[in-house]
Amino acid sequence: MAVRELTPREKGLIVVLAVLAGKLILLHAVGFRVEEFSFRWDGLHFITIAESGYFDVHELAFGPLFPLMIRALSKLGLETWLSAFLLANFLSFIPPFIVLRRWGPRPALFLALNPAYVLFTTAPYSEALALSLALAAYDLRDRKPEAAGVLLGLAVTAKYSMVLLAPAFILSREWKRFLIPFAVFCALLAAFFVQVSGSPFTYFEIERTWDSSLDGPIAQAKWLLGSWFVNQNWHVGDFRLRGVHWLLHHWAFLVPYTVGLFLLARRRRWADFTFSAPTVALQYLITGVPAVSASRLLLPAVPAWCALAETEDYVFITLIVAMLVGIHYAGLWHMEAFFG
Repeated sequence: MAVRELTPREKGLIVVLAVLAGKLILLHAVGFRVEEFSFRWDGLHFITIAESGYFDVHELAFGPLFPLMIRALSKLGLETWLSAFLLANFLSFIPPFIVLRRWGPRPALFLALNPAYVLFTTAPYSEALALSLALAAYDLRDRKPEAAGVLLGLAVTAKYSMVLLAPAFILSREWKRFLIPFAVFCALLAAFFVQVSGSPFTYFEIERTWDSSLDGPIAQAKWLLGSWFVNQNWHVGDFRLRGVHWLLHHWAFLVPYTVGLFLLARRRRWADFTFSAPTVALQYLITGVPAVSASRLLLPAVPAWCALAETEDYVFITLIVAMLVGIHYAGLWHMEAFFG
């Protein structure tokens, strides 16, 4: 018997339900302590910047666009943390819908249920905003390159690492029309750094305080196995996290993205490959705290991740089940230790 093709509305509903299911699993794992969850790790920084501005130069590690939007929403009378939580969660529906329109329902589900995507777009982090802008820019790359330049420029002001996506735009036919508005936003961001800290290079100085350097995979593995960071008393429940667990955590995300990158190359999807490759390559080179955050920092490589969804039905279903379980543990790891 022939299987009926889903209508666009049905596909959209499935994506909405997947996003909501991921959030419910995550919040259940943290006991629905939404306010406490919102203040964990970088969520606290974004909320503090929205309330008080960049009172400490080290807060420049976090882009200005998301706190600015939080502050604007809180003008409606909402508490700042609630504004941040609602904004991130509203925006979190946009990237899967862009993926749905561009690549289809399976890749959209694969993104929506990526444990790192669920965590970092449910918590009040800038990922949902930055990914929404970056994917919208990519969707407009060939049709409206000036608009793509504006959107990717805004994405960089939300999360600086989005600049790694620029080669996919610069290598397009209309790269000059893209580059002018994009360069304007980068210049404005540099001017913002100068105004706040006196230097356009402050972010790189902040990175050094996290032991961040491009020393390659061997140095990276040594850092993950025995640095000051991993040797802290990290626990998830009664389970003590040791260096080998941080190394496995890093590779558990890096390997799938790498496989996805090879799949893109094999399928000759060179634009998608170029969009993803710099982000994935960086995670082989970088040491320090950013290496612990691979699950989060790899999120912009959306085409590489979504390429994994184009597989046999039984493999796809198995991976979906594994990700649903992973969402639960991502929530626990985030609340009780440090997920990324």
